[in-house]
Amino acid sequence: MSIPDGSRPLELVEVPPGPAAIEALWSPLDAALAHDAAIAPIPRESASLPAPLVRAVRDAVRPEEPVPHDTAVVISTSGSTGHPRGVMLGAHALTATTAQVHARVDGDPIWVLALPPTSIGGLNVMIRAHDTGIRPIAVRSIGGAEPFTDDAFATAVREATATGRPIAVSLVPSQVTRLLATAVGQETLRQCSLTLVGGGPVDPQLTSRCRDAGITLTTTYGMTETSGGCVFDGRPLDGVEVRIDDADSRVCISGPMLAQGYRDGDDRAFDGHWLRTNDRGSWIEGLVRIDGRLDDIVSLHGVNVDLAAVQERVDQHPGIEASLIVVTVGESSDAETTDGPRIAMVYVGDPLDHEELRAWISPTLGAIACPTVLRQVDTLTRTLTGKVDRHATAASAGLRIAPSRKEGTA
Repeated sequence: MSIPDGSRPLELVEVPPGPAAIEALWSPLDAALAHDAAIAPIPRESASLPAPLVRAVRDAVRPEEPVPHDTAVVISTSGSTGHPRGVMLGAHALTATTAQVHARVDGDPIWVLALPPTSIGGLNVMIRAHDTGIRPIAVRSIGGAEPFTDDAFATAVREATATGRPIAVSLVPSQVTRLLATAVGQETLRQCSLTLVGGGPVDPQLTSRCRDAGITLTTTYGMTETSGGCVFDGRPLDGVEVRIDDADSRVCISGPMLAQGYRDGDDRAFDGHWLRTNDRGSWIEGLVRIDGRLDDIVSLHGVNVDLAAVQERVDQHPGIEASLIVVTVGESSDAETTDGPRIAMVYVGDPLDHEELRAWISPTLGAIACPTVLRQVDTLTRTLTGKVDRHATAASAGLRIAPSRKEGTA
């Protein structure tokens, strides 16, 4: 292959599930951070990672095409849309916040890897461990090797404790919820000096339950395009700027950790040195609050309904264990509903009828916000990083998510 001037080839690194992932990625990552190579870590096909998913990730990073000479890593987004995009990141961007993270613990920490390193959350653990010169200790479940359990997490933390160093870990909210459900999980979390939680909205009730159990969480906000979390507990890290657009409350982010762009060349989300996200936010008492996504607002009969608010209210129902709120087109459970877009709820929990749900939601959000399409399922489909896979979950319930009207955003 002919490499254009100012470019370099991209090395595909196949990362197996389980602790072997660390060995597979450690040396290639070392070369990438030293500006000696450009790598694209992708998951190896396995029982939990079918060929179509792995192929989508591979296609997103475009390994056959060269990258700019200052690109260190190309990694696919791991969001909930089911359509990953390859993101180009330089070594400086990837390491821009490492020192600030490590300053939150007393001494160089030992990192526990609980997220797949083919996602930005897991890759950041590898990068921060690289900064300490000590390889992380992997939870045996990473990459879908087996289900994430309190026992698997406790085993990794016990090994980390033996080093005598403070323990740091990055988790997603669903993992914290699982650990809180058992005494072993709670005790193990208490042993961690730094517990970063991101990759999706963190329910305030979750942080409250952790405080009651003597567990301190650090909530993070960021995305692959910002080299992971860059806002901690609502405060932008040093060098990070956050702007809330007056017109639509869009969150825009700037700083040294920004990506170079997308592999597909569609960089409309990048406006100069700013990333225009698809999130809505606000400043509350000097802290950034994420209020939902721009495409969470749906107009029903001339009334704007905030799906994030509906999701929050639904998740407070004592009979609902987990849920997904989406806009769909399809059969309605409510005979009063006419044709057009509808709010659908896919949920795990006790059987619910429409009237019971209406009584729960109407007093605070109005009857218009009540889901009219209800689908009870055994489990919500999740991505490898623990996020709810919106399209896969909806499809498993026989629903099709209505297309978003927002374009050119992260």
